[in-house]
Amino acid sequence: MIQLIDNRTAVVCVSHVEYGGGQRYDLLKMADVAHDHDALLVVDATQSAGAVPIDTSACGVDVLVSGGYKWLCGPFGAAVMYLAPHLQNKLDPGLVGFRSHKDMWDLQADRLEFPTTAQRFEYSTMAYGCAIGLARSIEYLVDVGVARIFSYNKHLANLLIEGLEERNVEIISPRNDAEQTSIVAARFPGKDPAEVARKLKAAQVMVSWRKDFVRFSPHLYNQPADIQQALDRIEEIL
Repeated sequence: MIQLIDNRTAVVCVSHVEYGGGQRYDLLKMADVAHDHDALLVVDATQSAGAVPIDTSACGVDVLVSGGYKWLCGPFGAAVMYLAPHLQNKLDPGLVGFRSHKDMWDLQADRLEFPTTAQRFEYSTMAYGCAIGLARSIEYLVDVGVARIFSYNKHLANLLIEGLEERNVEIISPRNDAEQTSIVAARFPGKDPAEVARKLKAAQVMVSWRKDFVRFSPHLYNQPADIQQALDRIEEIL
């Protein structure tokens, strides 16, 4: 990806964590390269926010967005966006509405004065119930500590990886500390991944079928006993 960034590049848009195999990208490295070419770094953190610590200031991210329904454990219908301070009074939103106005209740449609913050991107009526639900979920995760969650999740992932390798299942997710997350992608030699996923779900082991592999995604609500339950069901399938 870095080789594709040059002086014609305006925006570099990446997922912090790749949704299939769970590879985690070095945001600081991506930001440095993007900024060297006067480009912005826009990050989709839907597969990391709530499960991986993110310091937007330290890693130089310009824009970060995340759906609330995955690792943030929130409802559908709400999402979050971070906009770096140096952009908050510079970027104009592509969609505008009454909430884009500095005084959102001054409903004169003959002019529009943007707020000097990222609030200018909140252009329309939001799903308030979903937003409140997501806020409560984020508060809970922050109280637990995202760094603690990250460490705990990787512990669960490593228990799963060890058990899968003992059963000659191929792990295709990164194993090095710089790239690893709690997403574990695995191939089952000689087995149809769709059928493996179907049988696991029937046994109340929730996984995702992706291309030619099965994806496991343990999170803070799981326990080592859940990993063992998954391995027992996999033993039966094999």
